[in-house]
Amino acid sequence: MGFQNVSVNRNILLLFVSVYRKNSIFVESFFDFSMDKNKLFGILNDWNYWDKPVPKFFPRSLYQEKINQYLSTGEIIVLKGIRRAGKSTLLINHIRHLTENGIDKKEFLFVNFEDPRLGDELDSELLEQILETYKEFVNHEVKPHIFLDEVQNVHQWEKWVLTGYELDRGHFYVTGSSSKLLSREFGTALSGRFLAINVFPLGFAEYLLFKDLPAPDKALLITQKILYKKSFNDYLTAGGFPKAVSLEDDLRRQEMIMYYETIILKDIVARYNLKNFDSVKKVALFLLSNIGKPFNLNKVKTTLQLSYDLADKYFEYLKDTFLLFEIHGYDHSLNKQFANRRKVYCIDNGFLTNISFRISEDYGRYLENIVFVELMRREKEVYFHQGQKECDFVIKESLLITQAIQVCRSLKDEKTRQREIDGLLEAIKTYNLSDGLILTEDEDFETEVEGFNIVVLPVWKWFLQPESQTV
Repeated sequence: MGFQNVSVNRNILLLFVSVYRKNSIFVESFFDFSMDKNKLFGILNDWNYWDKPVPKFFPRSLYQEKINQYLSTGEIIVLKGIRRAGKSTLLINHIRHLTENGIDKKEFLFVNFEDPRLGDELDSELLEQILETYKEFVNHEVKPHIFLDEVQNVHQWEKWVLTGYELDRGHFYVTGSSSKLLSREFGTALSGRFLAINVFPLGFAEYLLFKDLPAPDKALLITQKILYKKSFNDYLTAGGFPKAVSLEDDLRRQEMIMYYETIILKDIVARYNLKNFDSVKKVALFLLSNIGKPFNLNKVKTTLQLSYDLADKYFEYLKDTFLLFEIHGYDHSLNKQFANRRKVYCIDNGFLTNISFRISEDYGRYLENIVFVELMRREKEVYFHQGQKECDFVIKESLLITQAIQVCRSLKDEKTRQREIDGLLEAIKTYNLSDGLILTEDEDFETEVEGFNIVVLPVWKWFLQPESQTV
């Protein structure tokens, strides 16, 4: 029977097409509902700089150097991290860098998959159509640099990228803000073909540059100590999201709340088709208000009156967005390690300031959280020590624990000093270390206890040590 004699609702027809697409080339070719190329080109033109200047954003030189280094390998470059940490601007800065080194702007194709004009159902067919449109309207001669921003929104993007990589169709750059979606795809189709960069909000050294303050050297750390201490205290509560820290307090608070709501709504509720928005927010608020404290999901379940499975699922979703991280108490036995208590930390102190339930002990809690994030930024494998005493962080390299770190506001109170040193000493002895580190608000000295060297440093000064200048 000829289709021309059949009158049917478009939605039913679309359903028919989706059911038979895999098995019927005829149906797929007969009904072409793909986006008009002129419209698609208009969308692409808005995001690209083919006929307009490439903007210059705040330079994050350490990330830029790593992108340039990875580009020389020919592998797919992946930037992953929480929303608004600066992944997209890093790509645009990279475009600017390449144009300044002689590459024509028409050799770049940038696609933002958060643009609602691209539709709700994004798949690899759209990716192919985008590339065909780009070649038809812009450049069909030179292998392009292809930037796919927030690619986790596209179904089977990894297969399309892999094909393009194998056929040498372009230099591929991918950004994403979903750790599990990206990890699953990397572990299958793209295994061994990509180099990943974890993008964090501004570190303290970057924050100083962002605020037009001088990069510290040894002399400035002495003569401008008050300036750097004040700047660190601002950074400690404001956090490091580039746009947010450029705003005044009230506007910054609104911006951080907007980031938080977007993460919950878009990256969790919409992505996983959840109906209970309030329960997700309650789990997030509970965890943000208990940063650095040992916890188990039974406590979350009991406090919030949720099932264990639901509490666990929501916690996994929150970690997936890069909003929260968890660490385990270290044990040589992996099974015991996972059975041990856990601690939760947050990607940025701006969320603690503006979202969490605030208490009088905030300063010490903020210090501990910001140290954890810096350790992650330095790509450390982080645990905590739990024995008779507790040590905030122990760092594992290869098969060994190589460093023990305590974090507290001050050692001036004798009970606090004894507790922190006792916990550090137990970790030092347990892992056969020769020394330990205590990070505080302002104390700066070295001491020897039971034959072990203990270094006490202000957190702000530790942030500015050479090791922190890495990505």
